[in-house]
Amino acid sequence: MNPLHPRRQHRVSHLLASLLVSALPLLAIIPTLIWQEKQDLRRQAEQQVTQAQIQLDEILGQAELASRAILPLAGAPCADAEQELRRQAAIVPFVRSTALLRDDAIYCTSILGAVPHPKPYRTPFVAGTLRLLPGNRTTPDVPVLHFRLHGEHGDALSAVDGRYLQLALQDASDEGPVYLIVGARWLGPHKTGEGQPPHPTQIQAQRRSARYPYSVSTGYVLPAGHWVLWQHHAALLLVVAALSLLAGGTLYRLLGRPASPTEELLRALDNEEFEGFLQPIVRPRQAGWLGAEVLMRWRHPREGLIRPDLFIPRAEESGMIVPMTRSMMNRLLRQLAALRLPDGFHLGLNISRAHLDDPRFYSDCESWQQTLAGCGATLTLELTEREIIAITPEVEALFRQLHALGVTIALDDFGTGHSSLVYLQQLAVDGLKIDQSFVAGIGSDGLSAHIVDSVAELAAKLGLDTVAEGVETAEQFDYLCQLGVGWLQGYYIAKPMPLDAFIRRLRAGDTWNGYGTLSF
Repeated sequence: MNPLHPRRQHRVSHLLASLLVSALPLLAIIPTLIWQEKQDLRRQAEQQVTQAQIQLDEILGQAELASRAILPLAGAPCADAEQELRRQAAIVPFVRSTALLRDDAIYCTSILGAVPHPKPYRTPFVAGTLRLLPGNRTTPDVPVLHFRLHGEHGDALSAVDGRYLQLALQDASDEGPVYLIVGARWLGPHKTGEGQPPHPTQIQAQRRSARYPYSVSTGYVLPAGHWVLWQHHAALLLVVAALSLLAGGTLYRLLGRPASPTEELLRALDNEEFEGFLQPIVRPRQAGWLGAEVLMRWRHPREGLIRPDLFIPRAEESGMIVPMTRSMMNRLLRQLAALRLPDGFHLGLNISRAHLDDPRFYSDCESWQQTLAGCGATLTLELTEREIIAITPEVEALFRQLHALGVTIALDDFGTGHSSLVYLQQLAVDGLKIDQSFVAGIGSDGLSAHIVDSVAELAAKLGLDTVAEGVETAEQFDYLCQLGVGWLQGYYIAKPMPLDAFIRRLRAGDTWNGYGTLSF
């Protein structure tokens, strides 16, 4: 059972009397609940279009970067520009192709090179910048968005694959789909068309981008009043009926209700119930544990050891993850400080957007790094991708300061979250962690193996360390070693263990023999 959401016991007495006196309170509260439902739907719609606009601005920002890079070549012969066009199409995220225009006609593209007989465009660009098409000659069933920049001798054009836009729209869509509107055309998570987007108009929200000439919109249908009340507020209506029956009985029930999830986390934090488990990390063909990842566990006084997926999301959402991490690391490092760890040992710690927003995070890392340096180790921060992280000048400055301390930074679960390639392009990171979902497919899923190969090759080209997590079989271990992955982590090597057990095995030399066989 999730300790953040325990069951609630309801006691209703004198049912007949409660029904008789409940009519007036219910008639008073029903209009309020329907009004509140409308407000919630409006707020949800506003949140959806805001989220969609942020993601679409980021995608178009990449297209703008590509167009600006090739704009100086506009008007030049295609032979001189063709190589740079193809390079931009290959390295810039979300951009499928690039092209140059002269006299409103494409004369050179990254796909075909020189166009033999350029023809002027018939479909106009909105504000001279954007144009949404349902497809083109190469991919007639795949939408495409053109981003155009005007120059003195010609124009630069970047084509964004509509599937990236649809993924962003789908990510922002909740109960109602979100639509991108460019001029008279619209694009939804699954289809495109002209005119007004086919979303309901009873409750709707629309937002224009401040950077580019497009807007996003969504809408909801307000359900029938009786359906809203029963589906969303049945418990509240029953509580009102119970309050009308017996104030004393209602007060008893209210006093017996459990604490809120945030209050339960605060209680656990005050009692130091969050502890760090360590999962060892090894290097191929080297004996001993040369690193470890700190994994938070909750030792609940009633429920025992709680899985992280039951409380970490709530902690991140409420901001409690920051003080929970601080408390766990301070206690863990006080015990590790008495050890002499192996040379080159690094201690990994997962961080999220909430950590980067905390003003005390840098001083925490400085203290942790100093403690680890006394043990002969270094701190590695593993940036999770469960949330989109805005790469602001403050975040870039923080990363530079952390590097100056000797802290290394890796992208955790690489390829499974938000904007992995954007982070590689704009943040100074030192390594990549290959997600266990890809490692698990080695030997059984050819696609997963190809993804692992590609990530390892990308890391090698960028000069980054690689860590493979979720290694559970000898076949996976051998494959990753042959691939040149630098660090390995998983149940095949060792399960996460309490700090006391980690220290005991480390002192006894009961770790790893370096040849793919567990030592017991």
